[in-house]
Amino acid sequence: MALAGLLLALVAWIGAPSRAEAAASCNASISSVNLGSTLSPLTAGTVDATATLNFTCTGLTPLLPVSLCPNLDAGSGGSNGSGQRYMAGPGGATVPFQIYQDSGRTQPWGSSALLVFGTVPTITANPGTGSSINVNQTVYLRLSTSTTTLPGAYSTSFTGQTFFWGLNLLSCAGVTVGSTITPATFTFSATLIPDCTISTGNLSFGNVGVLSANKDAQTGMSVTCTKDTPYAIGLDNGQQGTSATARRMKAASQYVTYGIYKDEARGSPWGTGAGLTVGGSGTGGGQPLTLYGRVPAQSTPSPGTYGDQVIATVTY
Repeated sequence: MALAGLLLALVAWIGAPSRAEAAASCNASISSVNLGSTLSPLTAGTVDATATLNFTCTGLTPLLPVSLCPNLDAGSGGSNGSGQRYMAGPGGATVPFQIYQDSGRTQPWGSSALLVFGTVPTITANPGTGSSINVNQTVYLRLSTSTTTLPGAYSTSFTGQTFFWGLNLLSCAGVTVGSTITPATFTFSATLIPDCTISTGNLSFGNVGVLSANKDAQTGMSVTCTKDTPYAIGLDNGQQGTSATARRMKAASQYVTYGIYKDEARGSPWGTGAGLTVGGSGTGGGQPLTLYGRVPAQSTPSPGTYGDQVIATVTY
C-alpha cells in the first residue's frame, strides 16, 4: 500500500509545472504579412518575404533558460497532405505557399502534432541575471506562382495554434507537453493581378514593282494573358493612316496605302473600336495570332523604301 501511494505522488509531480514555470508568464505572436498586392502571375514566379515571431516572458528564474516550441499546422489555405501548404484564392483556386525556419528556405516549419510538416524549431532564451526575456525570431515565407495561376486575392490564416514552452528544453522534437500559449490569429496573403503581354514580327511586303495588283503579306503575333483574363487587341492606324484599311507607308513625301486584316481573305479589317479588335480569354500561355496585310492596286509612287509603324494595344 505504501508503494502504490508513492507512485501516485510521483506521477502527480511530473504532470504539474515546476514552481519556477508556474510563476512565469509568457506570450507569443507572429506578425501578419502581405507578400504583394500587385503581383503578376506571368512574372512573379517565386515571391519571398519574412514575418516576425515575438516571444516574451516575465517572472522567470535568473539564469534558467526558457524554450518555445511554436507548432504551425496547414493554415486555412490547406495542404496537399504531404507537407505542402497553400494559400486559398478565388473560386477554390490555390497557390503553393510554404513557411520555413531558415533563410535558404530549405527547412519547412513543422508541427509536433502533424509530422508531415517537418520539425518544430526550438527557440531558447536565457534571462541572464534578470527575470524576463523578449526574443524576435524571423519566419521565412515563400509563395510559388506559375503563369497559369488564376489572378485574385489569396490568403491563409492560422488560428488556435498550440505553442508549448518550458524550462531548459533541449529540443522541441516530439514535444507535446508543457505550458501552452495560443497566439492571436495571423494571416499571410498576396494579390495576383490580371496581366497580358504581346509580341509581333514585322509585316514585310518585300520588293514590289508597279502596284497594278494586290500585294499580300502576313506575320505572326503572340499574346499571353493570365488565366481566364478576357482581352482585346487593337491596332492603331499607323503614323499616317486614317483607317484600318487606309494606313500609309511613307518615303520622303510619298505614300503607299495598305491595310491589316484579321482573316486570310482580307475581309475583316483589324483596327480599334467596336468590331475591329481581336479578342479572347487568357490561358497563361502564349496564344498565336496572324496579321494579314494587303497593299491594294494603286498609283505607283517613286521607287524607295516605304515604311510605317503600327502600335498594338491589348486591353484586359
